[in-house]
Amino acid sequence: MAGAGSCLNLWREENDGLARRWRRVARSPGSGCSVTQTAQQCRLDFTKLLQKIQGLPAVLPALPLELAILYNSLLFDIHLSSNSGEKLLAMIDHELSRVLEACAESAQGLVSEDRWQKVLQEGAPEELRGPLHRLAALQGALWLAANRLGSAEGLFQLLSGAKSLRPSPFHGCQNNLLSLLQTWHPHDVGESGPLVAQNVRDLKDILWTSAAFLQGFQELEAGSLPAALALLQAAAAGRCSKRVLAQIFTLMGCCNQKMGKPQMAIQHLKRALQVDFTFLPALYQAALLYRQLGLLDAELEALVLLYQALDGPVQATTVSVNPHFLIQTELLICAPTLAAFFVQNRPAEVKYVLAQRCLQAGRAGEAVEHYLDLLALLQEGPLKQGLYPALPRIPEVFLEAASALQELARHQDAVAVCEEVVTRTSELVPERLRIELGACAEENTSETAGSPLAKSPDVITERKRESLRCVLWRAGAYLLQGWAWARLGEVKESISLLSRCLNDLLRVHFENTAGSSTEEETEQMEAKVLSQIRQLALTARGTQFLGLERDKEALMDFQHSLHICPGDPTANLYLLHTLWQLDRRQEAAAHWQKFHSVPASTEEKAERTFPLYLLSCMKQMTFPHMESLARNMECCLAGGSQGP
Repeated sequence: MAGAGSCLNLWREENDGLARRWRRVARSPGSGCSVTQTAQQCRLDFTKLLQKIQGLPAVLPALPLELAILYNSLLFDIHLSSNSGEKLLAMIDHELSRVLEACAESAQGLVSEDRWQKVLQEGAPEELRGPLHRLAALQGALWLAANRLGSAEGLFQLLSGAKSLRPSPFHGCQNNLLSLLQTWHPHDVGESGPLVAQNVRDLKDILWTSAAFLQGFQELEAGSLPAALALLQAAAAGRCSKRVLAQIFTLMGCCNQKMGKPQMAIQHLKRALQVDFTFLPALYQAALLYRQLGLLDAELEALVLLYQALDGPVQATTVSVNPHFLIQTELLICAPTLAAFFVQNRPAEVKYVLAQRCLQAGRAGEAVEHYLDLLALLQEGPLKQGLYPALPRIPEVFLEAASALQELARHQDAVAVCEEVVTRTSELVPERLRIELGACAEENTSETAGSPLAKSPDVITERKRESLRCVLWRAGAYLLQGWAWARLGEVKESISLLSRCLNDLLRVHFENTAGSSTEEETEQMEAKVLSQIRQLALTARGTQFLGLERDKEALMDFQHSLHICPGDPTANLYLLHTLWQLDRRQEAAAHWQKFHSVPASTEEKAERTFPLYLLSCMKQMTFPHMESLARNMECCLAGGSQGP
């Protein structure tokens, strides 16, 4: 026994020496590297010390020191994330078993919650209350980090000694866990017992803030916005770093936005950036909110600032208000859904949003500048699908860039960008493609027959869908090139490219089958895009045939275009013009009356949502002879004989 007492004294001195060493280094103005190295060394030393004391049988006189050493060891483990949460929880379970063993109690078949209940309510003597409360604080921290809020609530109800507790209001919300944490008064052994690297009372404050934060985010996800806002306000009043406070204000901004209070949301996002200007997700959320409010200049300004921050040197993360704390709020609010909410955009993704918004707003000059910067960024790395999840597929980005160039009348540049799409997709375009809308499995085509892939319907479906995308991309490129050559006065080259576009689209045959799956909806959208490209190409080629005085061919194209979209005004006007040119004036007059008697409905116009890369074609799809055509139609209907 004397030998064991001597060992305990030595281990107590070693524990206290390590704790003092950490406190001294962490609070000194030394370099961050020195603090990190000290933390790593202390973790190793506490781990070795724990192994020594746990090598002895569990006895009550040694347990206060053993619990303190385990507490210190876990503090550094959590701080450095050197072990998984499950392994750390297993270490606590093992220690609880040793406590019950020393108290002549069995832990056989008990889960963590049951062990704590037995230790705190039945087995632990008074001298272990303080050390056990410290260890319980770490148990609660690990459960919060694992999003096990119910387990944490049960533990702190045991610690507070409450049989049943009426939740107390916090900033307008009532919450059991926050009430329990507030009423819990941990037994602090002070400096008379073994020293610890972080005081349990400070840890309690961090647990309270983390619990409010996590529950506030849960309520936000669930759509309980007033409760979420109240909990986040409570968290903002707790102990946390500037980075966490910026996250809280950002979430409060999202709450207010969803509650229909955009101005209040903007104020919270501004506060987030004032607290921590390096927290870029707040800037991105502000850009989204400005878009919702229709404030284009403010949105673009926020996006430009965001891109500059992402593209510039990496800013240091704002440090905690208490950098010597081993466990801080950041370590406990690490739920995957929260990390996904605050995911940081990549420069290429922000640059694309800038380009897209400028193109949508008709600011073609700015759009071209952003698109060319984006293409340069994309050319620097591998063009893998999924590398930039916020971007559309790379060929679509090229087509949108070409569309922006068209609007600036940089037709040769647009042709060159589209040629890049043609080159990349040509080998992937099948000779023919049959798509069964709504079908889960499809028959083999020539590209898959005889292949091992033919045995897998899922693989066939995805390959067909990818082939369809390639057809649409190459057809879209030919369409844009056709328009570009038309603007350059190269009528024959324009007709040739528009014919290639139409021939590509004829490779695809859709068949309607029963079904309403998500895959079917995707295919229906792609089928609609195919029809839109075909309608634009037919109308465009018809106008070029008119330039060559090939009026009958032009008439056929306009008729086919109207078969796809009967209400299209430009195709209707060109059809009327061509009928008049062919001296089919009574037919033209009748069509004129029918055209004016059935205006396009608002719903029909709303349904015609074109892909962004077709925007320039839509803008250029105008009829220049409106006045003369209207005059001719009026004269014809009035019985006049005025010629074209």
